[in-house]
Amino acid sequence: MELQNPKIGGLGFNHNWSVIQSEQTFISCRLTKMVQLTDEQRTFVVKTYYETKSYIAVQQAFRVRFPNREPPTGSNIRKNVQKYELKGTSRNLNKEASGRPRTGRSQQNIQLVRDAIEEDPTVSARRNGTGLPSATFNRITRLDLNLHPYTIHVRHQLQPNDYPRRLAFSRWFVDKCHRDAQFLANFIIGDEAGFCLNGEVNTHNVHQYAERNHPPEFVYDRSMSRQKVTVWIGLSGSGHLFGPHFFDGNVNAQRYLDMLNDFVVPQLDQVFQRQRRGVFRRAWWAHDGAPAHGAIVVRDRLQALFGPRIIALHQPQEWPARSPDLTPCDFFLWGTLKDVVFSTPPVDLNDLRARLTDAVDSVRQDQQMIRRAVRDMERRCEVCIQRNGGHVEGPGP
Repeated sequence: MELQNPKIGGLGFNHNWSVIQSEQTFISCRLTKMVQLTDEQRTFVVKTYYETKSYIAVQQAFRVRFPNREPPTGSNIRKNVQKYELKGTSRNLNKEASGRPRTGRSQQNIQLVRDAIEEDPTVSARRNGTGLPSATFNRITRLDLNLHPYTIHVRHQLQPNDYPRRLAFSRWFVDKCHRDAQFLANFIIGDEAGFCLNGEVNTHNVHQYAERNHPPEFVYDRSMSRQKVTVWIGLSGSGHLFGPHFFDGNVNAQRYLDMLNDFVVPQLDQVFQRQRRGVFRRAWWAHDGAPAHGAIVVRDRLQALFGPRIIALHQPQEWPARSPDLTPCDFFLWGTLKDVVFSTPPVDLNDLRARLTDAVDSVRQDQQMIRRAVRDMERRCEVCIQRNGGHVEGPGP
């Protein structure tokens, strides 16, 4: 006898119901074999069977209790009941012992890894010196020794009077973001950085093993090269990147002023509107307390361009000293550029400049990434407040 499937028959198709039912049963069997029952589900199956003595009743009750998975088949129910009657449990006793036995995490290898880490806590998993594969080395440190490879944190040392200034700025910044929805979109922050020919250490590849939840405190002393280029780049919460501008020689007040007038202002004119007297409307300017930034001629020029909307040294709203963890230039931009520029050693200063220009142009294309980086300042200021003006990165006080 043929019955019409109401979900399909409306389209003009007739099917043999017994065939459909057998296919559904086959699918249920496959699902049951692929995903084993949990201990809770096995206990429920056995208990319900002894109460009802019916496989169908067990399946119906299982659908109600566990709606997110297929109920076991009658054969599966019977096997669980028989296992319980023979062994006093329906659990899968071979779960931990099934499969090919592992030899990598032997007691001998565990001791090898322990000795290697005790001798050098910064040992690399790939070059561990034990002869073990890096995957085995990592499994032993994580599962057997309960050790975690912590990444090095390079931080500026804070002076006692830095904490209240960082705390005051962070509170002001978070409050400003909450009160003015367009504040970050009109926010511009810039900085200079020196890129040396010898590059910088990639701290993501420098680790030291220590007990989980007990990170060590260690630093890396870096050497400086006299051959370098100094570049200025600015970021805006609107997603715009300004620069790069390369300085010829050291950055002094006159060179910084020339950069503002000849390089920065023309770029800002394309993004922000200016009023009759030349003041940028609603735009905020921020930079740190470098000596060139604090010169009187620079301060006067910034005031003519931005009015009272300046965050800097000797301004009503002061940028806190030794706070690179609060600016996206340090916690985002420079690291992103250096990962690209120093992927291979530059040939000379011209090659270094060309690489920097290409890397900056690549970052410039992703305005959403720039916006996220600038807006992350609010989150970092919130962390700074929670730590009472302390470091944002690394372990708290």
